[in-house]
Amino acid sequence: MTDQESPPARPGGREACPVPPLDRVPASVWQVEVRTRVDELCQQLSVLAPTAPDRAAVLCAQLSGVAAALGRSGPVEWLRGATVEYAWRTVHGVERAMVDLRTPTELIGLLPAYRDEATRFVRADDKVVTDIDPVTDAATPELLRAKVQALLLRYHCVSDEFHESVRRLRNRMLGLSVSALVAEVLLVLVQWRSRGLQLIRTPTDAAGVPPWRLLVFVLLAGALGAFVSALPSMITSRSGGLPYRLPFQQGLLKLAIGPLVAVVGIMLVVGGLANTTVDNTAALLGLAIVFGAGQQAVTAFADRRAGELLGPVTRDRSARPG
Repeated sequence: MTDQESPPARPGGREACPVPPLDRVPASVWQVEVRTRVDELCQQLSVLAPTAPDRAAVLCAQLSGVAAALGRSGPVEWLRGATVEYAWRTVHGVERAMVDLRTPTELIGLLPAYRDEATRFVRADDKVVTDIDPVTDAATPELLRAKVQALLLRYHCVSDEFHESVRRLRNRMLGLSVSALVAEVLLVLVQWRSRGLQLIRTPTDAAGVPPWRLLVFVLLAGALGAFVSALPSMITSRSGGLPYRLPFQQGLLKLAIGPLVAVVGIMLVVGGLANTTVDNTAALLGLAIVFGAGQQAVTAFADRRAGELLGPVTRDRSARPG
């Protein structure tokens, strides 16, 4: 069934779960995943609806709300992640509620898939994963449903906490990047307005260059060094299909911090901290590139934290296409 076609009628005059049609292809991978999951759950609800039509109608309405919310966008929602949280938490809630509509045979058949998804975020030896015995629990349908719902609840809670942690890290890195860029602009403005004060000593072959312009070239050289040093990690980084694009934010942080590190390093060298002389523009810019590349030592904490968060997800998806 395509998104533009009306859903086919079910036997007995009952229609499939209605979902708003797509007017365009989703722009983000996470939106594609949510929409695909919504479509799958709607198809399953169309089959399960005869057992509890009222309950199925409520769940269908919740999924319709998720599909309608996928088109929302804006800087505030991008920062707060409200749409992402609403979409996934609603989908998770519908999945747990659908357990009550399934037969014990269906639950036993779906159990390997539930466990596979859960072990992306929960330890495989966690009690909630190992406590389900398909043979024994099948004799008590209510107990089986309760254990499956407990497994899903545990997995969904950990998954939601994971996404919240990733979003907080993304916002921190973005805040640091913006702060660094603002500081660099202020440095240029201060140097432009304070002509008698030179943040960076002008080399002999650049005596006629205004100090603020020389500072701009140093900042650009520092950004170049940061880009060169960050290129390998930016190429090999994987986002795990998350909506927060941590690899991009890591690269932006490096490009923003690199120029500041270059300016601070050159000020220390020119100030006599190191036994090095900078008597020409080429040496000055070369030194700025070296210090800009040294931003790796400053931003390593963000790389480690991103690696810790994304490790399980990226390992799980490394064998998947795309």
